Amino acid sequence: MRPWAIGRHGQPDVFIALLWVAWLGLVASPVSPEPLEPPPESPEGADYAAEPADSLDGGLFELGLGASGRAGGEIQRRRRVRFADDELRGTVREGRGDPLAGGSVEGRSGSGDLTLGRLAPRWGRGLLVGSPADPWQRTPTDRGPRATFRGRAGEGALYRHGDREGVELLAGRFARRDLAGLKLWRSGLALGLLAGTTGEVQGSLSRADSADASEWAWDLSGRWRVEGLAERNVGQWVISVRARGGHQGFRSLAEPLRSGPARALAVGGSGPAPWGRAGAVAALWRFRSGRAGARLALEGQFVGRDRAVVAWGVEEQHGLRREVPSWSAPFRQGAWGEWRRAARPLRLSLRHEMWGERAWARGVTRAVTTVRLEASAPAGIGLAATHSVFHSKRGESLYLPEGEIDRLVLRAVSGEGERSRFEARVPIAGGRISAALELATAAAGRKPSRWSVDFTRRGGKRGSRSATSRNDSDPPPL
Repeated sequence: MRPWAIGRHGQPDVFIALLWVAWLGLVASPVSPEPLEPPPESPEGADYAAEPADSLDGGLFELGLGASGRAGGEIQRRRRVRFADDELRGTVREGRGDPLAGGSVEGRSGSGDLTLGRLAPRWGRGLLVGSPADPWQRTPTDRGPRATFRGRAGEGALYRHGDREGVELLAGRFARRDLAGLKLWRSGLALGLLAGTTGEVQGSLSRADSADASEWAWDLSGRWRVEGLAERNVGQWVISVRARGGHQGFRSLAEPLRSGPARALAVGGSGPAPWGRAGAVAALWRFRSGRAGARLALEGQFVGRDRAVVAWGVEEQHGLRREVPSWSAPFRQGAWGEWRRAARPLRLSLRHEMWGERAWARGVTRAVTTVRLEASAPAGIGLAATHSVFHSKRGESLYLPEGEIDRLVLRAVSGEGERSRFEARVPIAGGRISAALELATAAAGRKPSRWSVDFTRRGGKRGSRSATSRNDSDPPPL
C-alpha cells in the first residue's frame, strides 16, 4: 500500500497536494454524507432497504398498507402497524418478500425496560455486541439506541435496568447462533459477557465518558481486539482520533461479518471555516496481510444568502474497503458536488459524483448525475420528479438512494443507463396516499417499469398532534 502523498511514479501526487491546501485554508464540512453503501453482510449488487429510527409521540398509532411490483410481474403487498403509549411502543411489519418484515415491542417491566423481537444493541465500541464503525466513520448508523436506522442484528429479548449503574440481559438468535449476554456497568465502566449454546464465550471491558471511549474484547482462544476513541475541542473545532488493534482472527459471535479490520487508525476534524463549515478524515486500516486500505477525504458546505446550499467532497482511496470484496480497484480518486435550494413551493437539488482509477479521477469507474425537483401544492399535495444518469465499470457497485414513505432503499444499478422516478402524495380519508413510478433504461434497452403505492393513517388520543392534521397542513418533503 502506497502512502497517500506519493503518486504512481514516486512523485508527490498533485491531487493530494490540492486536498491539503483545501484542508488548510478553504471551506469543507461533513454535512452531506459520502455516497451511501449497504453494510458488509448485504449481498453486493443487491437492493438494500433500511428503516428510519423515527418514533411516534405518546398516544399515537399508525397503520400502513402498501403494494409494489414491476410491469408484468407479481404484486408484493405489505402491512405495518406502529404504536406508542406512555408504557409501550412498537412496530410490526409483514409482507412476502419485504426485507423489513418482523418487528419489536418495547415497554416497562418492573423498574427496567424490556424489548422483544428485532434487536440491534451495541455495547461499548461494538467489538463484542453491535458493530465497530468503519475506520472513516465515528459510529455505525444502524446499531445502538441512538442510531439513524433500525438495525436487524438478531431477534430475541433485551432487558435493561439502571442508568449510571445497572445491568443488561440479552437472549436471542444472532448470526444463526443462539446467544445469551450479560452486561454490568457503573460510572462509565462496563463488563460484558457473551456465550453460545455450544460453549463459545467472549467478553469485553469498556469505558466511556463525555470525550473518550474504549473497549477491549477477547475470547477463550486468546484472540482479542481493542479500540479507543478520543475527542478534543480545539477552538471551535472538534478533533477526534480513533485507533484499533488486535488479532486478525477475532470475530464477534453476534456479528462476525461486521468485525471489521484488525488494525486501524483514523484522525478527523470538523468545525467552522471563513464562509461555511469544514471537515476532513484520514484513515489507515489492515484486515490481514495483503488486505489493507487507506482513505483521505474532505467535505464542505456553503450556505448562501438566498438559502441555497452548496456541498462538496473530494477523496482518495487505496486498497480494500471490505475484507471479502468480489472486486475492488487498488486505487481510486473521487469527487462529488451538490447544490440545493428550497423556495416554497419548490425545492430543487442537483448532485454529481465521479470516481476514477487514475489520478485526477481519470479512467472513470463510476459516475452518476441526479437532479430532483419537489413541489408543494395546495391541500397538502406533494409532487416530485428525480432523474439520474449513471455509468459504472464492470465489477463496480453503484447504489442510488430512493426514499419511500417508511424506508430508505439503496437501489443497485450497473452499466450505463438512466432512471426517472415520479412521486405523488395526496391526503385522503384522514390519511395519505403515496405513489411512485420508476422508468429505467440501460444500454441493452428499456427495463420493466417499477411502481409502488402506500396508504398511511395516524390517529391517537384526543389532543395529541396526530399525523392526520400534519398531513393536511404541512406535508413533509417527498
